[in-house]
Amino acid sequence: MNKFTVQRKTLAYEVYKHLYHKIITLEYKPGQMIFESTIAEELGLSRTPVREAIHLLASEEFLQIIPQKGIRVKYISKKKVQEAFQVRKGLEAVAFREAAVMWDESDLQVIKYSAELMHILDQQRAAAQKQEVISFYEYDEKFHDKILEICGNQTLAAIVRQVRGHVNRVSYLDFFESREMGRVILDHEELITLIQKNNAIGVVRRLNQHLDTAADHYGNIIKKYADYFESQSQ
Repeated sequence: MNKFTVQRKTLAYEVYKHLYHKIITLEYKPGQMIFESTIAEELGLSRTPVREAIHLLASEEFLQIIPQKGIRVKYISKKKVQEAFQVRKGLEAVAFREAAVMWDESDLQVIKYSAELMHILDQQRAAAQKQEVISFYEYDEKFHDKILEICGNQTLAAIVRQVRGHVNRVSYLDFFESREMGRVILDHEELITLIQKNNAIGVVRRLNQHLDTAADHYGNIIKKYADYFESQSQ
């Protein structure tokens, strides 16, 4: 693989992250048509990395490529959300349990992780105080990603990140509607405390409560934003 191939793939991944963020935060609405040429022009890029990013997002079922027409942002699949939530819940339980088991305050790497988690919580609190939903969502992601990193299982982390996206569009709407940012921060604080105490059983129980509380809101979200979700005719 030459350096030009590496640069192209890196650029395509940056475009992927840019488009993924727009999809998850609903800047690109479900059902909206987007166009490769327009995106390339907006980003000041050739079409090649944009096309690669679009194909990757299509393979993950966030976009639908319609020949001769363009690219449509896929409607949210209730079935996909339910399946992804189950996978996420099971795998994140493994990650949080492993983080609690390995936590050792005398380890320099653990001291670094602790500082990073505290920084993420501080940023979440600041976003909550300003009612900045997008920033709050981003730091929520960073919190869970940091636990996946601490766990050390890269395969598990990659799978969780891939499936989580289908839950995230609903989670973002939940943050936007409920504004229960204080509850989320409190949950994160308690999860960190349980990890620091090496309470593997307790942290899994608390994580399940944390995720299930959010999922309890999904029914109302689906009703209110019915136009964003797949119907039988789509």
